[in-house]
Amino acid sequence: MTGWMLSIDFGTSDTVAAHTDPVRGTVETFVESDAVRPVSVVYGRAVAEHGGRRPRTVVLTHPDTWTAQQIRSLIDSAVRAGVDSRSLVTVSKGWAAVDFFTRSERLQRGSVVAVLDLGYETADAAVFTVGGGGAMRLAAVGSDRALGGRNLDAVVRRMVERALVVRDPDAAAQLRVAPVHVHRDLDAQVRRAKERLSREDTATVTVRLEECSHTLTLGRDEFDAAIVPVIDRAVTGLRAALADAGLPSGTVPDVLYLTGGSARIPSVRSTLGGLCPVRAAGETSTVVAEGALVAVENRRRSSRARTLGWLRPVGIAVAAVLVAAGIAVAVSRGLTHEPVVVHVSGSAVVAQPFGGAVGAPQTAGFASIPADREHSAVPVHQIEDSTGTDQNRDDHE
Repeated sequence: MTGWMLSIDFGTSDTVAAHTDPVRGTVETFVESDAVRPVSVVYGRAVAEHGGRRPRTVVLTHPDTWTAQQIRSLIDSAVRAGVDSRSLVTVSKGWAAVDFFTRSERLQRGSVVAVLDLGYETADAAVFTVGGGGAMRLAAVGSDRALGGRNLDAVVRRMVERALVVRDPDAAAQLRVAPVHVHRDLDAQVRRAKERLSREDTATVTVRLEECSHTLTLGRDEFDAAIVPVIDRAVTGLRAALADAGLPSGTVPDVLYLTGGSARIPSVRSTLGGLCPVRAAGETSTVVAEGALVAVENRRRSSRARTLGWLRPVGIAVAAVLVAAGIAVAVSRGLTHEPVVVHVSGSAVVAQPFGGAVGAPQTAGFASIPADREHSAVPVHQIEDSTGTDQNRDDHE
């Protein structure tokens, strides 16, 4: 199937998109901050980057906790934005993250895998268990709608206010009654400072007031100490999801996949790393968007494998019948006088004179399909089947 694919991962602050380039064989991503018309804006921008050609598939992501009605609303909004309903599929964020991280690794039977999505306004956890043949099952989900990057912004904001009180108490008093635009400017700087402290040891924030301005330097050590309660709350939520999965008390994930903007913070990774092995991408905010494309492609491969798996024995049987019929005709015409045995070996059918050694089989057109992954594709809701319930992942081996 030719053409390009687009995935749209909706966030409360930003929307992330990933799209394929079939010519170069790459995946490109971009971030859009329009919170009013995210589907329309992202879809239009992506189509423009592809010279006006529409994508063959548009993947919409959603939280694992969403209901069928919420998923249907998401689909309807995309159709209203001009997306062809025939191209639409949806996938939950947890499954997309799992597919992103397991592209090149094999999970062992009995493993427990968790995903912690640290977004701007919510923290979402999903727990998966790995069964026979690598088949994965979504065992539990959890969401804290009062925990996210916004909480970390509030921590940095308090750091700024405390530093300003020490530097200039009068300026701190002015800030409390300052106009709205002053606070908006400060909040934007606070968010940038939080992001900088995720990469560097210090960050600066300038408080601009009508009568004065102060540039304050914040340190990562102070930031790390201040966000401990936020991280502890995320750990508590993860433990609750593990308990909801019905796992034995004290069970920890064999691996924890981190996604979302707040997953960039080193102390978040190190604290959670003390609980279990942690994996996070270099750019954590694009994991779900890229993983959604992987998820859909994996499902298509799985569907093809299942189809060919069904056709394979049928093809073998048909080929055997044809060979037998041909032999029967040959015998009836006197072309051979030796009894013949038909050997069925894998996907090949061999006609061999009785008593002779079975030589190299000749393929009958139905080659065996090797499983490219230990587990098959994630459950993807298509527009024709918007059930809203994620099915378990099945192995296609």
